[in-house]
Amino acid sequence: MSRSAVAVLRSSRWSGDKLSRLAEQEVLATGDVYTAIGQAIDTLLRSAACAGHAGWPVSFVLDDDLLRLWQVALPTGATRPQDLAAAAAMRFQVLYGESTAAWSINTGWAAGAPFFGAMPRALLFQLERAAAAHKLHIVAIVPHFAAAWNRWQAALAKGAWYGLLHDGVLTVAAVEAGVLRALRPLPVPAGAGHDWLNQTLRREALLLDLAAPSKLMLSGQAPLSWSKPSATSGDLPLVLLEPAMAGVDWPASARLARAGSAA
Repeated sequence: MSRSAVAVLRSSRWSGDKLSRLAEQEVLATGDVYTAIGQAIDTLLRSAACAGHAGWPVSFVLDDDLLRLWQVALPTGATRPQDLAAAAAMRFQVLYGESTAAWSINTGWAAGAPFFGAMPRALLFQLERAAAAHKLHIVAIVPHFAAAWNRWQAALAKGAWYGLLHDGVLTVAAVEAGVLRALRPLPVPAGAGHDWLNQTLRREALLLDLAAPSKLMLSGQAPLSWSKPSATSGDLPLVLLEPAMAGVDWPASARLARAGSAA
């Protein structure tokens, strides 16, 4: 789901069509956006396309624009959940200039984990309310990037960085020695070609004090111009992780939902 639309997909381990698109619903841009998202979910789940799914498990994949993702330098020796929560909350306040009162920070704590995420409590309320009203069991609520990263990280080649392209934003995961070192959401200018990609990735490597990537392994629909050689020397190879035609005719909300499934 995103600020503009919600899509419902059904996955199956047994049927021939492992991932089927059931329905989409526009989010009406009136009043509170989280209430509007909740109303869109209700409309979808009451539709004929989604009938008969009471009692089913459901995973929500959220557009990163609805969330906040940030990096935390954890205190030395911090292992207790209270220590990790305090470090995450302090970093949140420094980055965004507000308290965490209106935000739910993820609780999947692990000592040494460098990233945390938060979602608005008002949005969490709508997801939990809708799931209860339609008798669905929530098994996961994940950011788009996290869903895609979990799906593809094992496929990354040595020295490669990972990129997720969605709705005009390239989210780059800078990877060093197999470890995710930084996350950078980069708006893609209209008409940006391979030159822009080369320059942007090399600039990010310099800013992060990391070696430039050997290649970019990308999920999402890349512009055709990114597959063409640039006018400069030393092109960074681009590897497309998803089949070229998979979901190509799906709306953006359905392609976002697809990230939550390995189908």
